[in-house]
Amino acid sequence: MNPIPFLGRGAVALLLGPGGATAIAQNQAPPPLLERAGTNYVLRFHGAADEPAMEAMADAALAVVEPVWPMVAKSFGVPDARPAQPLIVYLYRTIEGYETAEQALTAGRFRRNLAMSHHATHSAHVALQPPCSDETLRAVGLPGQTLTLLAWEATHIARFELCPNFADHPNWLTDGLASAIAREVMKGEFGVAPEAIPFFASQMVRVRGLLDARKLPPLKSVLADRIDDLAFDERYATRAQAFAFLASEERAAKLVKLLAKVRSFGCGEGCRKQIEEATLTTFGDQDKAFTKHVTESAPQWEEVFRSLAPHGKEWVQIAFPDKNALVWQRKPIRAKLFVASGGLRILPADAHQLNFLFGRTPEGFYSIAFVADGSWTLFDFRVKNNEWIKLGGESVSALRRGYRSSFKIEVRGKQFTLRLDDQEWKVELPRPLPPEIQWGLGAQAAGEKAAAGSAGEWFELEVLGR
Repeated sequence: MNPIPFLGRGAVALLLGPGGATAIAQNQAPPPLLERAGTNYVLRFHGAADEPAMEAMADAALAVVEPVWPMVAKSFGVPDARPAQPLIVYLYRTIEGYETAEQALTAGRFRRNLAMSHHATHSAHVALQPPCSDETLRAVGLPGQTLTLLAWEATHIARFELCPNFADHPNWLTDGLASAIAREVMKGEFGVAPEAIPFFASQMVRVRGLLDARKLPPLKSVLADRIDDLAFDERYATRAQAFAFLASEERAAKLVKLLAKVRSFGCGEGCRKQIEEATLTTFGDQDKAFTKHVTESAPQWEEVFRSLAPHGKEWVQIAFPDKNALVWQRKPIRAKLFVASGGLRILPADAHQLNFLFGRTPEGFYSIAFVADGSWTLFDFRVKNNEWIKLGGESVSALRRGYRSSFKIEVRGKQFTLRLDDQEWKVELPRPLPPEIQWGLGAQAAGEKAAAGSAGEWFELEVLGR
């Protein structure tokens, strides 16, 4: 996917041990730290300003990780277990802060992940992501992706604590359990099913794509960790879907019994083979049922680039500095009149552009760029020549950073109409929309050297056909 046109604009060495920050190089002052303690976890928010908004975010982060422990303990058949002492989860205000800690602990192995768990210290580490301005954080709180990864990594360190043989667990178990617990926590946090959360829905889309392309490995291969020929994101998604399948209602009891047995195995050579044999004995040949599970999944979003997340009745979308956020709604609109309406608010960042996309086909799509303190522009993107054709647009005072504007888009045949607050414009499209109209949402990148990409909210979004 080529970028949508843009129309607007660690020297500290942190050494971490089981107790936290123990040394700061070059006599520099340590970064600010907000700490919150729960029954099962301690949340340490590094680099956060000492202000009410950041304190609320530390509270929110702890609220996400605290319920993880009992979920993981129940999964292993020991619901009454408690950690010997609260487990530590680090949240870093900046990616640089995370990278410094990760380098000290794992020498760059998990640098690209921006989230990791450390075996030796039983500690979890998550960068606040996508990076945001303080103004954006004050407006919307921690990004949904950050909350998801906090729950994900908290799952890993709970498993470390509960299972002496955790280092010998297969990847389908480590990644699958983390995904399953994070799904459940975010379901409660966002109030919607995983199919409606772009982070998890996109995993389902990837696995369904593998199935359609006849590249989905047999379940037996997934459970034996023989899927290295898949791409990085495909492996994570496949493990997540395999675990979700094993945890589905008709198999859940068997999975708990299996994980209880896994917990009882010894450590070292042979443990992984024991787990593989116990898994196959427990579930038998489930390949057809797994294929059916994948086929019947109904993801609502396909997130090409992160991130979009529910925020009450609104949607918060934030781009990474160097990559446009882009997500497509999976269910197309079938109608002669296409109507999209709602509100948008573009928040302060190094870029300040939200995009509404519609009419997607293999040949291209239409895109409306909303630029705060600037203009709106309608583009026709053509895949063949990687060409962005400007169809219309105008400077407009209604779009202001930090303020909400209402919009309504109507398309009938070749007639496009945009209403923005109390103004209206009409543009003739070069071709009518396809019979099935797919639409999407985007937020613009700012550039490799920028601190934060575009961020904004979509309010009361309604897209329908008449």
